[in-house]
Amino acid sequence: MPYIPLDIETEPIDFAGDAYSYLGELIPGWLPSPGNLEAWLIESLAQLAGELAALAALVPEAIFRFFGESILGLPPYAATSAQAVTTWTMVDGAGYSVPAGTVIAVTPPASNDSWAFTVDEGFTLVAGQTQAFEITATALLAGAAASGLTGQVAVIDPLTFVQSVTLAQPTSGGQDAETDADYLDRLSDLLTLLSPRPILAPDFAVLARRMVPGVARATAIDLYDPTTGLTNRPRCVTVAVCDDAGEPCSPEVKQEVDDLLQSMREVNFLVYVIDPTYTTIDVTVGVFTLPGYDPVDVAQAVVDRLTAYLSPSQWGLPPYGDPGTQSWVNQTKVRYLELTEQANRVDGVDYVSTLTFGVTGTTLARVDVTLPGPAPLTRPGTIAATGYPPH
Repeated sequence: MPYIPLDIETEPIDFAGDAYSYLGELIPGWLPSPGNLEAWLIESLAQLAGELAALAALVPEAIFRFFGESILGLPPYAATSAQAVTTWTMVDGAGYSVPAGTVIAVTPPASNDSWAFTVDEGFTLVAGQTQAFEITATALLAGAAASGLTGQVAVIDPLTFVQSVTLAQPTSGGQDAETDADYLDRLSDLLTLLSPRPILAPDFAVLARRMVPGVARATAIDLYDPTTGLTNRPRCVTVAVCDDAGEPCSPEVKQEVDDLLQSMREVNFLVYVIDPTYTTIDVTVGVFTLPGYDPVDVAQAVVDRLTAYLSPSQWGLPPYGDPGTQSWVNQTKVRYLELTEQANRVDGVDYVSTLTFGVTGTTLARVDVTLPGPAPLTRPGTIAATGYPPH
């Protein structure tokens, strides 16, 4: 299936014609005159518009080339250099060496153009030898033009001991670089073979997030079977989904996700869709402030920061890069040092003096908390912060 380019008007004369027609509709009886200022302005602006349109017309092709090469791993065919197989004859049998990279020129019959080739590997003739056979050379300029050449061969480098060089056969192997049109046609053919099918566990999460409205985040747990609790069941994937607030999706949305994944899974694969599990975390923290900051305001900022950090809409978001590439990193622990770092990042905090935390209803401590469930999210509980002035 050939690539179908976008039909973008690029001819300046067409832009000028549209402008003339528009003015003729606005001003009855108006006709363009080549000597009038408005005609000059229209023609000059049409030229600029044509150049911009020509650039715009190239954008889709550039996008598809990048997509094919970088995403699908289908690079365009590069230009290749022609090869020459040569026979070398020396002036006598004294023994000579020809270094690699020696340049020769092939001039076709009845032509004033010559094509340069370089010897691929150096060779040596021992005393008594006057000829060397099947010496390969590569065209300096890649492309098809250097293929199929016959004719005279001249040695460009000053090797006075070389009597002559001849071609054992016509040069061959040169190929021009693939044109944009040919590459896009080949890419178009490849795309007809592609279909959005999940293969790896993360693929199921991507499909749920990208193809079902109402799913803001999704994570896939490979080999986990929620019906039995097994964590190593072959060909089994469980996908947890939530909305943009980190809350469970509606039953209708989850059913739509399940229907989609069931229809796209491979035969004998087991796919399940579940809600996240939620754990409420309490935190108590004390911070010393920098000079010039109000301890009360800084303490409130710490509370706000930790509340956001433990929000289900934020828990598991990638800490850097594009969150869209991986919407949910399945974090199964709330870590003491991570909470301390969050508090310490607040503007005005000099250092964190104390911090304890834990699941609501348990004793707060400085111990990492393991979250229950295969796809856990957190909720902020009681977040208490005290700010102390500098000391």
